[in-house]
Amino acid sequence: MPGDFTALELVQNGSMSAEMASVLWSAMDDRRSFIVAAGPRQAGKSTTTEAILDFLPASVPRYDLTGDRAQMDALAASPDGGYLVVPEFSDHTPWYLRGEQVVQVFDTADRGFSIAGTLHADTPEDTFAELRSHGPITDSQLERIACLVFLGVRGYPDKPVRWVSSLWQVDGVARGEPRGRLLCRWDAAAARFVWEYAAVGLSASEALREERAARIQSLADAGRTSRADFAELLAA
Repeated sequence: MPGDFTALELVQNGSMSAEMASVLWSAMDDRRSFIVAAGPRQAGKSTTTEAILDFLPASVPRYDLTGDRAQMDALAASPDGGYLVVPEFSDHTPWYLRGEQVVQVFDTADRGFSIAGTLHADTPEDTFAELRSHGPITDSQLERIACLVFLGVRGYPDKPVRWVSSLWQVDGVARGEPRGRLLCRWDAAAARFVWEYAAVGLSASEALREERAARIQSLADAGRTSRADFAELLAA
């Protein structure tokens, strides 16, 4: 289910850098679980989530979760390595997942799935606190969340400007608290993305990630950001 924007468009409009997109692409190569979070509403959580999932091969199944127990039971009975996609971890609306439903997402992921979802938080600590607030989730289950993408927004609702404020890699979880590293952040004073640490543990080499970033930037600069252009990027 493609989203409204490709990652190429998000790079072109300045929402994320080509290097960020390359790291997220490589995370999808490895089927890493991830959460897109933001404190304010309308920051583009769903849009960014879909742009990241677009990097998955068409052969990788995705399941848009409704919170229905029968759906989860069926998935747990036939794991296939696909993605469990959570619209939002919260009790803000009836169609978001909360409480026991969230616990079941992590229990089902133990059978052989990855997780992609959104929630409201500004920091890694707040993100994991929100997940834990729904019920008993173990450290080993929380460690499935390998990437955190935080968003910023200003000018909402009249002229919203959205961007990735930071990208984190989670290295582990102890007593419910994440141990992570800040990979990249938006520096408002310098008006640019600043890298703090290189991503580690990805199967894609640094050289391949640099090559991908260059290709992404080249297409974005040329205004080639369509679905067809994105498909060509993945196929190259």
